[in-house]
Amino acid sequence: MFNETFIPLKEFSMKQINENNGIGRRESIYELLKKQTTVNVKNLSQKFGVSDMTIRRDLHIMEEQGILVTHYGGATIRHPNSGIHAFDMRKESFYEAKAAIARRAAEFVKENDVIYLDPSTTVLLMTRYLPSLHHTVVTSSLAVMQECSHNPYITLYIAPGKYQDSNGGPMDMDTLTYLSNFHFNAAFLGTGYIDTVYGVTSTEMDCSIKQVVMRNSERNILLVDHSKFGQHIMKKFGDIKDFNTIITDSDISDEDQYNILKEKVNLNITHF
Repeated sequence: MFNETFIPLKEFSMKQINENNGIGRRESIYELLKKQTTVNVKNLSQKFGVSDMTIRRDLHIMEEQGILVTHYGGATIRHPNSGIHAFDMRKESFYEAKAAIARRAAEFVKENDVIYLDPSTTVLLMTRYLPSLHHTVVTSSLAVMQECSHNPYITLYIAPGKYQDSNGGPMDMDTLTYLSNFHFNAAFLGTGYIDTVYGVTSTEMDCSIKQVVMRNSERNILLVDHSKFGQHIMKKFGDIKDFNTIITDSDISDEDQYNILKEKVNLNITHF
């Protein structure tokens, strides 16, 4: 489920070791939930050899991700029969950093805004923190749609098109044409690849959709955790200067901070 890269143990900080242990444990809890729908804190603490407090923290994280609902003594899987799983386990990497970025991004939403929410894992987390203000959400993410569909403050539009599993939603020319007809007060975008010299890159169709959205948006806000920096692929959808704001976490390098700030872009650094 995860891309695995060998890194010598000495290069890990204690924080990374603990985070990786937690990822594996929570993934195992998720597999148990899929089989039996309900789990018990005491049983889990014995199974994994950790404290009840650690298990409760795991369950709290997974509840924030929309995977389960906690109750006294344990938790139950959320939407066990749903064909769309809003918060899959790939979001686990650097979860705390992504959650901090998502919370900060939600603060940029204003009353009566029309906003675009990108099909990225960090943007998806924003749905947990959107303010109790009336606003319109346009998205091409089925997971975002699911999370926003019961929010009484949101008027929701979902883009059409052919479903792409890797994107978690529609992504074709119909999607692009539909989104080109909107005017956005703000677009919240994610990326898997950012190089502060070269620019921000993605797959070809995703780039085309992002570019259309950015042209039609008053404010373009990029949500990206530190692990995505220093990488790029062939297709670029924007330069650093094309964004009004970049929100990231405190593990961003000094060099990347400098490269962003010299383009006179608002760099918003979160702490987690």
